[in-house]
Amino acid sequence: MNSKKYYWLCQLAGWGGMVAVETINYTFFIVGKFNFNLLKTLLFDAFTGLLITHIFKIVISKTSFFKKSETSIWLIALLSTFLLAVCINIVGFIPYLFQKNWLNLFKSLTPIYFFGLLMNWMRYAGVWVIIFFMYNIVQQNNLIIKEKLELENLSKTTELELLKAQLNPHFLFNALNSIKALVIINPEVSRDAIVKLSELLRLTLQYGKEKLIPIHDEIDEVKKYLELEQLRFEKRLSVQYNISEDTLSQTIPPAMILTLAENAVKHGVSKLPENSIIVIKTKLEDDFMIVNVINYGIYKPSESNGIGLKQITKRLDEVYHYKAIFSLSQQEKNVVASIKIPLL
Repeated sequence: MNSKKYYWLCQLAGWGGMVAVETINYTFFIVGKFNFNLLKTLLFDAFTGLLITHIFKIVISKTSFFKKSETSIWLIALLSTFLLAVCINIVGFIPYLFQKNWLNLFKSLTPIYFFGLLMNWMRYAGVWVIIFFMYNIVQQNNLIIKEKLELENLSKTTELELLKAQLNPHFLFNALNSIKALVIINPEVSRDAIVKLSELLRLTLQYGKEKLIPIHDEIDEVKKYLELEQLRFEKRLSVQYNISEDTLSQTIPPAMILTLAENAVKHGVSKLPENSIIVIKTKLEDDFMIVNVINYGIYKPSESNGIGLKQITKRLDEVYHYKAIFSLSQQEKNVVASIKIPLL
C-alpha cells in the first residue's frame, strides 16, 4: 500500500473513530438513548475535521518546516493543535445557522461552554497532530540518514574511481617508463619524479577522508601530476598557472582540479601532434570562486563525459547542495572546463 492510500485510510479511521467514541459516550453514558440528530452532527464534525487537517497537511508539506529543531517543531505543534481545534469548532456551528432559532441558540452559548467544546476538539486535533508530526520527523530523520550514507558511499566510490581514472595503470606505466629512462641520464630528476609520483599516489589513498581541502594543496598535487606528464610529452606540453592570491584561502573537494587536468591531458594533449598548453586559472567573482582548466582541443561530449566528469557534478551537488555549477564547453580552439563554487 502506498503512502497516499495509507494516509487516507488513517484519516477515515481516525475521524470515524471519533464519531464512534462520541456516539457511544452520549448514547450509553450521558443520555441513555440513541439520538440520530447527534449522529448527523458528529458526521459533519468528522468531515470538517478531515477537511481542515488535510488542508493543514497540504500547506505545511510545502514548507521546510520539519528541518527545524525538534523544540521548534513541538512548540508549533502545540499552537497548531489549538488553531485546528478553533477552526473545527467554528465550522461546527455552521449547521445551526439553518435552524429557525439559531439566534437564540447562539445567545445562550456561554464562554465556559465554548471553552469546553474547544478542549474536546483539542483532544482529537492533538492526537492527529502528534501522529502527523511524529511520522514526518521520522521521515526527515530517515532522509538525513539516507543522504549521509549516500555521501559516504559516494566518497568511497569516488576514491576508487580516482585510482582507476586519474592515476590509471596507463598513466603509471608511462610515468615509470619516463622515470626509468631518466635514472641513467639524470638521476637527480628521476629521484624528484619518484617522490612526486609517491606523493600523488598517497593523495589518492587518503583524499577520501577529507570533504574539503585548501585550494593551494590541490594545486600542489596538480603541479606534481602535470610535471610527471611533462616527462612523457616533453616540449609538447606546457602548463600555465593563473592562480589568484585571494583564492588560495578557499577550499575545494579533493582531486577535483586534478580530475580536470587528467581529462585535459587524456582528451587534449595526447591527441594532438603539435605543442599544446594547459592553463589553470582561479578567481573570485561576486560570491563565487571560479576554477577554469583550459586546453587546446575539440570538445566531444561522447568522448568527454567519463566517470570522472560525472562524479564532479555529483560531488559538487552533495557538498554545495546544488549551488555549485560545473560546465564543459568549446571556446574557439580551446576546451574549457569550469567550476563555479559558492564561497563558504
